[in-house]
Amino acid sequence: MRFIISIIVVSLILTNCGFKPIYSSKNSKFEIIEIINKNENKNSFAIEKIILSLSNKDSSNKLKLEMDYKHSVTTILKDSKGDPSKKKLSIVVNLKVKNEKNNVITNKSFNEEFSFNVQSDKFGMSQYEDNITNNLNNKISSDIIFLLGTLK
Repeated sequence: MRFIISIIVVSLILTNCGFKPIYSSKNSKFEIIEIINKNENKNSFAIEKIILSLSNKDSSNKLKLEMDYKHSVTTILKDSKGDPSKKKLSIVVNLKVKNEKNNVITNKSFNEEFSFNVQSDKFGMSQYEDNITNNLNNKISSDIIFLLGTLK
């Protein structure tokens, strides 16, 4: 009985704490009217989807984006047999922001890298690389949203 009462009290306290989401389309100061994606793949579409989710239809700041997404995995270190033992995953997004009259506002390059040790389990390694890629894509998406939010 005490457990149920404590859950009710905690939920009442947390619902009235004044929580406001940081990223919300209501709070954003931009509207994306067009995205030109030069390298169409699932990772660039994931970034595009995150950016579009925060586009505010009521904003007067209407923007067009040109995005060039590059993803690479390189071997940094090999063992004595010549098999890779350490790799580096790099993601580079070159972004060109234009206003609705096609005047370039800014060009910016976003670069994220992560080095990791190679595992013997190929399936686990593939899952690990996908997880790293998703994390780096989320970081780049956050950086792009911050840039778009600071533009005038």
